[in-house]
Amino acid sequence: MSVLLVAIGVTRSRAVTDTADYLLARGVDVDLLTVEAGPWEAAGLDARVTLHTLADGEAGHPLACLGRLVRKLSKAAYTKVYAKIYRLCRPYVMWRAARSTVARKIDWNNVEQLVICDSHAIPIGWHLAKRHPRLTVGFELDRAPYADRPASADREPAPAPATTTAPDPLPSTAGIDVVDG
Repeated sequence: MSVLLVAIGVTRSRAVTDTADYLLARGVDVDLLTVEAGPWEAAGLDARVTLHTLADGEAGHPLACLGRLVRKLSKAAYTKVYAKIYRLCRPYVMWRAARSTVARKIDWNNVEQLVICDSHAIPIGWHLAKRHPRLTVGFELDRAPYADRPASADREPAPAPATTTAPDPLPSTAGIDVVDG
């Protein structure tokens, strides 16, 4: 059994790495579909997570090749015209890259959940959910199927160090002003 996380950007890298750690601690295989591996490695993603990158597939798409040509010819035309058009077409380009590379590598019989981790991943998640209707798809991991699995002690993240603070000399009034009369 495995879970596929789809995160095109790294804005929610902390939440994605925490989800991956939760699953790995319970013996679940985790795959991450993203653009580049570098930012995820820098964010502390566990090395046991299988990364599927789309950067090469995106770079080989005809629209991306056209963009490189436009940039060579005129940086101003690239910035003012092409970049705006490509921003609208990029979800389509990313899906085509995912469909031609990553979607063929994944064993879909073992994937039980698809987690869409950011807004840029919605188009890819939609296409994958349409192709594989038996998958549970969501914006957050459904932890219910994994809750009964014990977490391995060697895989569980270390608890945060305890901080010691001096006791407050005045008792807390829970936000209510107390007036002695």
